[in-house]
Amino acid sequence: MSLSNAALQQHCQTIINSRRALNKIVILCEGNIHADEGRASPVGYRQLEKLPDANFYKACIPVWWQQKRPEFFICGDRQDVINTYFELQKMHEQLRDDSYLNKDKLFAIIDLDLPLCKFDDSYPVTDSEALFYSVYQQGKINQQAILEKSIFITGLIYKEAYFLIPDLQPVFDDYSPSVYFNNAPINLKEVYQEMGRKLINDGNLKQQDQFLRACKRIRHCGQLNLNSLDDLQQSWSTAFNTANESTQHILIYALLSIHQVKNYWKALEPHEEPSIPAERFKEQLTLKIADFYARQARDSTHHISCFFKALSKWA
Repeated sequence: MSLSNAALQQHCQTIINSRRALNKIVILCEGNIHADEGRASPVGYRQLEKLPDANFYKACIPVWWQQKRPEFFICGDRQDVINTYFELQKMHEQLRDDSYLNKDKLFAIIDLDLPLCKFDDSYPVTDSEALFYSVYQQGKINQQAILEKSIFITGLIYKEAYFLIPDLQPVFDDYSPSVYFNNAPINLKEVYQEMGRKLINDGNLKQQDQFLRACKRIRHCGQLNLNSLDDLQQSWSTAFNTANESTQHILIYALLSIHQVKNYWKALEPHEEPSIPAERFKEQLTLKIADFYARQARDSTHHISCFFKALSKWA
């Protein structure tokens, strides 16, 4: 459920009044802010950048970015993030002398997802899907286009999809305790094969409007039959199992841009009974994955790396 208008106003006021925003790049992202009808806990707001979404993105900041690193504020669901972004723009104009925020350094990051997320009429693109197509072409990011945007959208369906890309296999192989999927050491290729088999069960893709939206995203994959969800499932699995590595990667990124991936991430578990809670195991693994992104070269083509490279010009 999105923030009520009263909660949104209070949340924006808190960001404007936060000294963390002073002379800093501010990035709004998704996550539960524990707000209830405009009555948010001050203690909760002080923890805004320690909660999972902000914690992950903060840990992804490149190691080469040492000075004036961004500050993160979580804002609720996708629509809350967008509403907060546009409301902060309006409030800043009214409270220019009483705001720690520099609106030229205000950015937002949202998940692609399948439902549409509407933007304010003042923004150059109308919604989340239009933003996706302005930044990504055939699964690849347009690094020039991202320089022109203050709202960034993931090229994969959720941030959790970035926890399962092929390049992370060595991270999982070297991690301790060993990471298991379906009672065996995780093999990402087998995870993708299971994803392909379970496409037919994806509740979002069973909705005609969302299926058509998904098909448009992956129509560059000529091996896929997009006539129906059943045809998509069968053609993806057949193509993946017969393709070379390069084509497999294209098919994987196409899959990760449309298929619900959170349950696969949730299914990962340590091989041995951990001495820490399950949530702590997953949090530490997430930060290890974030470290992978943080250590990418400046010219990396990974989506998250390109996002931070574009942001760095505002530092």
